[in-house]
Amino acid sequence: MLKEIILIVIGFVFLVKGADLLVKAATSIAKKFGLSEMLIGLTIVALGTSLPEVFITITSSIDGHSDLIIGNAIGSCICNFLFVIGISSLIRPVKFDKRIVNRHLPISIATMILVLVLGNTNKIGDAHLITRWQGVVLLVCTFLYILYTIYEEKQMKNQKMDEEIVKDVKSKEKNSIVTILIFLVLGILGLKFGSDFVVDSSINIALLLGLSERFIGTTIVAVGTALPEIITGIISARKNETDLLLGNIAGSNILNLCLLIGLGAIINPLVFIADFNSSIIVLIIITILLQYIATKNKKNELNREVGVFLIFMYIIYIVSLT
Repeated sequence: MLKEIILIVIGFVFLVKGADLLVKAATSIAKKFGLSEMLIGLTIVALGTSLPEVFITITSSIDGHSDLIIGNAIGSCICNFLFVIGISSLIRPVKFDKRIVNRHLPISIATMILVLVLGNTNKIGDAHLITRWQGVVLLVCTFLYILYTIYEEKQMKNQKMDEEIVKDVKSKEKNSIVTILIFLVLGILGLKFGSDFVVDSSINIALLLGLSERFIGTTIVAVGTALPEIITGIISARKNETDLLLGNIAGSNILNLCLLIGLGAIINPLVFIADFNSSIIVLIIITILLQYIATKNKKNELNREVGVFLIFMYIIYIVSLT
């Protein structure tokens, strides 16, 4: 067990440095090409921080671990909304952009409902399956969402005020394209290998303690693979890059549900157990709650008190699974 603990420590070092480089690269790209930090968060950073989940999904699907894949996808979303936003809010109040509240959170809810419907459609024997063609549907949704975020950005840039902001921001970036790409690649690699060390070592420790696969997937693996989002969120909050933080979380959650479950189902049809229904319903309630809190507050922000509440809710959720 000592070896696993050492690897977890090394993994955290990789995660912190990788997240720092990824945030630096993402904000540099936004400034260099006149793109909003929200678009970068919804696409590049979301894809980069979702890499650990992608690798685990491919491996788990080949080995036939459906519980681990779906549990990881749902658990990571819950972790992002409660724990990541909660921790970030403790560092600095997190302001919600209207696009996140009015468009991307509703898209997240629609994605959750879609997974819920697909997971309860095909019953073979005593089990429900997410089939390969349903996996294709989810991957198509992933592609359409990325296209939508790009379209949304173009619409925003057509507004005169945004064009002036873009010109102002664009002139401030000093890093070259090569430097930015190096930061981006090193950041993603740091997150990937850091997550591998933390997750693999945590799973080994959990197995030694006799914990179930579903519990491991929904909690340990979910938190482990969400570590890039957690570290990126903390660093983004410290740098006051909250658009990047919220874009990353919103994008990551949609990718978790569409890309991960879709990819896993295409490789090997996934067994959708009844317990996942309640987990998705909890996730929908959490999303609606966040949307309500953000819109009810005149500043459209989540303060430290809300952050404490979200973390407390996450602890209750974890305890309920034991």
